[in-house]
Amino acid sequence: MRAKVAVAVFSAIAVLGAVAGCGFGGAGGGEGGEGEGKDENRVVRAVGPDQLRHVELGAREVPGFVVERGSPATAGHGLPSTDSEACRPLVTALGSQPQPAPVGSVVETFAATTEKGFQGLLGTIRVSAYEGDGARSTLRALRAAARDCAGGFRMKTGEGQPQRFEEVRTLPAPGLGDEAMAYRLVNAAERAPSLVTVVRTGSALSMFFATHLSDPGAVEVPERLVAAQVAKVERLQRAERPPTAPPPQAGPPEGAEGAEGAEDGEAGDGEGAESTE
Repeated sequence: MRAKVAVAVFSAIAVLGAVAGCGFGGAGGGEGGEGEGKDENRVVRAVGPDQLRHVELGAREVPGFVVERGSPATAGHGLPSTDSEACRPLVTALGSQPQPAPVGSVVETFAATTEKGFQGLLGTIRVSAYEGDGARSTLRALRAAARDCAGGFRMKTGEGQPQRFEEVRTLPAPGLGDEAMAYRLVNAAERAPSLVTVVRTGSALSMFFATHLSDPGAVEVPERLVAAQVAKVERLQRAERPPTAPPPQAGPPEGAEGAEGAEDGEAGDGEGAESTE
C-alpha cells in the first residue's frame, strides 16, 4: 500500500506546484506569528550542504505520514516575480531559488495517511543552511512582508503564470528553534488556503508548506512533523562529531518510480540519518 500512496502523493505534488504556493501552518506558540529570537548563549555549528542529508526525515519516521525526497522544484519553480517590493520575500519563498542563496538545501514531500490511504493533506519541507546572517535576515524579511502585504499581492510564477493572493494572515508560530513565524495565503483563483511555517535553528531554516486537496478547512502543518524536523536539525548542529559526508542511501531516487522501489529496498527510511547523535 505504501507504494500506491507514494504514487498518489507525487501526482498530488504536481498539482500543488501548479498552484505556486504551498503553505506552512502554525503549530502553536507565539502570538501573531511573532516568534522572536531566543537567547542564543550556545555554540551552534554551521551546517554544510553535504551534512544536510542527515536531517532528512525517514519515510516512516513520523507516524501517520509518508515522507519522500523531492527535487528543488518540488517546493516551487524557478524565481517568481512581483511588482511589489514589499511582498517580494513572500513571492521568492514560493520558488526554488531562495534569496539570499543558502549554501545548500534539501527538499522533502509529505502526505498524511490513514489505513484508508492518502487523505488530501500534503506539502513540502525545505531545510536550508546559510552562511553568516542569511537565515536570520530571511526570516526577518518574511515577517515584515507578511505584515505589510496583509491585503494580498500579485505575482508571476517562475514559469511566467500570473497568480493573485487575496490575503496574507499571520498565524501563531510554533515554539520551536531560535525563532519562528507562520502565515496563511489565500489564492484568489483556487479559493484554497495554503499554510507556511518557518523555523530558524541557528544558521538553518526549516520551511513547511501545506495544502489540502479535498477539504480546504482541514489544511494544517502538523505539529509533530515540524517538531521531528527541527529536532533533527538541532541534533546535527549540536553533535560533538558532526558528519562530514552524506549518509549512505539517504533516500530513494526522485520521482514516483523511486518511491515505489523504496517499498522493497526501504532506502527511504533514512537509517543513516541518525549518525549525528
